[in-house]
Amino acid sequence: MTENKKSNSETQEKKSKEDLEKEEEERIKLESLRKAGKISKDVKEYIKPRIKVGTSALDIVSITEAKIEELGGLCAFPVNLCINNIAAHYTSPLKDDGLMISADDLVKIDLGVHIEGYIVDTAFSVNFNEDESLENIIQSTEVALDAAKMMVKPKVNTKDLGKKIEDIVRGFKYNPIKELGGHQIERWTVHGKKQLPELGSQGGDIMEEGEVFSIEIFASTGEGSVHNTQYSHIYEFNPYSGRVPLRRKASKQLLGYVNKNYKTLPFAERWLGKEFRMGVAFGLHELVQQGKLQAHFVLAEKKGVYVAQSEETILVTEDGYEQIT
Repeated sequence: MTENKKSNSETQEKKSKEDLEKEEEERIKLESLRKAGKISKDVKEYIKPRIKVGTSALDIVSITEAKIEELGGLCAFPVNLCINNIAAHYTSPLKDDGLMISADDLVKIDLGVHIEGYIVDTAFSVNFNEDESLENIIQSTEVALDAAKMMVKPKVNTKDLGKKIEDIVRGFKYNPIKELGGHQIERWTVHGKKQLPELGSQGGDIMEEGEVFSIEIFASTGEGSVHNTQYSHIYEFNPYSGRVPLRRKASKQLLGYVNKNYKTLPFAERWLGKEFRMGVAFGLHELVQQGKLQAHFVLAEKKGVYVAQSEETILVTEDGYEQIT
């Protein structure tokens, strides 16, 4: 065999091996996403009838998270339970704050499931408030989600989906929330590089075949803008922080545990409370101060405002989409 033929043969063999590896990687990705999606559907069906007036927030988030694990998945982030003007990032804290569901509450449940870092993200709302102004608020998010979903295909700009979402939510006489919206989901990363905005005036990204997105809709009776509160019960490892000195032994132990168990996924302070008897609050404080962890502050509209949410995860396919959750 000449050198040229041998070189071509080796190149072909290498290419063929790479192709096989890519095919296997894609197979595992699809299998994992579909399994996570099936778990999320079963969990939603399980938890919806258990959301009742007089039930504690801690009970709901705890049994939801336990059900995810019972069905063979892991939490991609702490279950969020957000009531009325609270739009995102609330989960029960390290010490139970006694939050209960009341007769005039609009409740949002946002949950994520992962299999080996392949993530799905989904949310729904339950309204116990009989005020006429809230009669169609959940429907507005569901209709907008369905309409946006039908637009998904390769090469579409997410800005176009944002325009459709905005038009529908406003058509129901509510406001989308400009700081929140859908997003690409990547392995081990809940919020990927590409965004799916709530408004047509916001910048968008091009969807490509094989990408995974959450289509996430918020509708508000307020101005459609949220702010950081002073509360944070969810944290996430910052992989870009570099080496920094840590004074507390508890901080080092917490960081090691987070690295091993959650990698780059968000986690709840109360999860750490199950593993460490002491030092969680002080350890988290130092890790945030040193930039090792990012705090996810509870996001809220103004008091007296109500927010509804609907969300599903889709896979962009050759000629459209596959709904995963």
